[in-house]
Amino acid sequence: MLEQPDIRVVDVLRDLWAGRLFILAGVVCGALLATVFVLSARPHYKAQIILAPANPMNGAEMSSLMADDDLFALRYMIQRVGVSNSSDFLNFENTYFGPRVADVLLQDDAIVRGLHADRAFVFSEGHKAWNAGALAQYLAKRVALSPMAAGGLRRMHYYHVEPAFASYLLEQIHAVTDRMIRERIRLQASERIQYLNEAISQTRNPEHRRTLTTLLLEQERLLMLVSIDQPYAASVVEPASTLPRVSWPDKALVFSLMGAIGALLGFVTYSLRQVPSARRASDYGHRQRLNSWCSDEVSNNYGLSNSQSKPDRAAE
Repeated sequence: MLEQPDIRVVDVLRDLWAGRLFILAGVVCGALLATVFVLSARPHYKAQIILAPANPMNGAEMSSLMADDDLFALRYMIQRVGVSNSSDFLNFENTYFGPRVADVLLQDDAIVRGLHADRAFVFSEGHKAWNAGALAQYLAKRVALSPMAAGGLRRMHYYHVEPAFASYLLEQIHAVTDRMIRERIRLQASERIQYLNEAISQTRNPEHRRTLTTLLLEQERLLMLVSIDQPYAASVVEPASTLPRVSWPDKALVFSLMGAIGALLGFVTYSLRQVPSARRASDYGHRQRLNSWCSDEVSNNYGLSNSQSKPDRAAE
């Protein structure tokens, strides 16, 4: 079995130099396509807002389970430790793109107008039939919440053709989602307060009444906290702002990528054009070797027959 020849760097460079015209043509075609793409794409600006778990009493619900006021230090630690793992903040991270939030956002005419203006290219048309489900899918795809290196901070970012609308949408997403979480907690605390009041009125045991009263005070405290018009689940560390420069499309990246793809396609085209020539050369070399082998065989057979006929004639 014949061994494949090793490919050397010199051979690769020689092939690249031989196909330089095809590679150059591919680069030019890639640059032309990149120019068309950049000119037809509508510039998008990046808006971002930095969020963190809200500090107010994230442990209020958990601390209400500990009715003994003698454990004040432990109760305080529960309220202050593990802020980055707040269940309310996790709830915020997983519901800001939900249908309920989307349904509230669609009630804002400014948001609807901004969504209609969102087009990737000048020849494309924006989505017109917006509903809660469609907007929820849009938010899940276009609005990203990524962790930052510093603690439990999160960066929410969004791209849009209008810089002002990009910042406005992020602000509204945060406000609506946080308000919905705060309202849910308020309703739960109100139901618990009503239940505890009924339980206290029906309890005669002093220790039980003391425990229920402590739980009632905690729920009333929680109700007071969620009634304050402040961020409850996610607080704003850095307000929403838009970068001054165009973030999409990235012209340097587009031209580099298109040029590299064009160069690769040009070299592939040159290589494919060389295959028939290489095959013909290989066939010609094979025929030459076959003819040479046949000539050698004929010569050898002819020489052998002559050497055998000479002794026969001598014996006669």
